[in-house]
Amino acid sequence: MTQIQDQSAGPSSKIKALSARLSAVQALYQISQSGQSVRSAVNEFLEHRMEMEIDGEKLARPDGALLKDIVYGVEDRRVEIEAVIAANLKKDAAGRKIEPLLHAILTCGAYELLVHQQIDAPIIMNDYLNVAHAFYEKGEVALVNGILDTLATLFRA
Repeated sequence: MTQIQDQSAGPSSKIKALSARLSAVQALYQISQSGQSVRSAVNEFLEHRMEMEIDGEKLARPDGALLKDIVYGVEDRRVEIEAVIAANLKKDAAGRKIEPLLHAILTCGAYELLVHQQIDAPIIMNDYLNVAHAFYEKGEVALVNGILDTLATLFRA
């Protein structure tokens, strides 16, 4: 996720959006594993985790409004999003429990494809594929790509 940018101008809106998407995935993962409330997790990420590092690389401060929108939106529409993801898993993966972090990536991506119609699907998908690449190998990344591509077609037809 290395990005070269003019430090004097600050991070671009694209970099802030990617950072918000990564933070939203991490917040939802944390909520699923700890039982922490949505409000508490969002506040923690906005107040204490704004300048995280991954693989020794400092991330840009996330777009706070986008981070909140994704986390609260996923929680508000969880039943709908879960049903759509489950319906679009390949037969060999259907019925298997998806690892929690991978699940967080899929739910965030599905939410944005459903709700953020003003953002081109490839932009959303690319950011979530970058997030998946940060944590997973080819197989899981291909799963994320396949499901999000199917959902983009379904939601934006």
